[in-house]
Amino acid sequence: MRPYFRPSSGRRSLLADYSSQLGILVRRRHAEMGLIAARQEAERNAEIMHAAMLGAEAANRAKTEFLANMSHELRTPLNAIIGFSQLMTDRNQATDPNRVTSYAKDIHTAGMHLLAEVNRILDLAKIEAGRAELQEEWFDPVEATEIPISFVRPQAEGAGLQLKVGLAPDLPQLLGDRQYFKQILINLLSNAVKFTPRGGAVMLAADVAGDGWLSISVSDTGIGIAEEDIWKALVPFAQVSSDLSRKYEGTGLGLPLSKGFVEMHGGTLKIDSEPGRGTTVTVRFPPDRIRPAGAVHSPGHTAGRTSASENLSR
Repeated sequence: MRPYFRPSSGRRSLLADYSSQLGILVRRRHAEMGLIAARQEAERNAEIMHAAMLGAEAANRAKTEFLANMSHELRTPLNAIIGFSQLMTDRNQATDPNRVTSYAKDIHTAGMHLLAEVNRILDLAKIEAGRAELQEEWFDPVEATEIPISFVRPQAEGAGLQLKVGLAPDLPQLLGDRQYFKQILINLLSNAVKFTPRGGAVMLAADVAGDGWLSISVSDTGIGIAEEDIWKALVPFAQVSSDLSRKYEGTGLGLPLSKGFVEMHGGTLKIDSEPGRGTTVTVRFPPDRIRPAGAVHSPGHTAGRTSASENLSR
């Protein structure tokens, strides 16, 4: 009669074979999983590198376009200054007082334009470096709008536009930098006038919103901006369209600068726009920076210098 069990040596050999084969399968599976993970990681890295490359190319194109546009904005007034000053050295030209006066005015205009562009670049550099400071004081925002309105009105009238002003009565006082506030409005109004065709309208409005924030908006009936391009208008060196940068003069720093100035005050800047229907830019200042008109100075609100980095980190 045959034994029921095989010899022990046979059992050990069969188990060893099974174990060896199982080990091979496990190691092969681990290797396959490792290869899959490595391939997925490589694909993710490739996607990241591709996105970084596209971002670098876009930034490089934007910077190139900006420098090309900026060179035009700087060279034009410089050429005017050099040209008119050279004419003034001509004896035949210099003997005519009317011509000399006209040349001097042209030189002054070109110099002021050049200074404004240089100041924009320097202001933007200070904001990005966190070195810009607010010269804070309580002031009347209605009064502070007078200079920006008077500055832009001749441009609007020359372009055949209506310039409307709708300020709510009894607007509160604002704690902030009066000069930066005026520059914000000049930038927004100038942009609105620049991109609005003849026969259109530009409107400046201000009131206190239901949440207690001071809201100031500049609306126009201009060419508008596509929703996917709005972010470009707020990025330094970026251009919404290279065609626009060639058609309309300017460095394109007005909105980024305005955004920086507003955020230094702890406020916000928002753009609502639709191509062919116009644009509305709204800036808002927080409740802790406003007080009723004619109110007595509050000890909790102290005017003085505040750096950009302090406000932007709030």
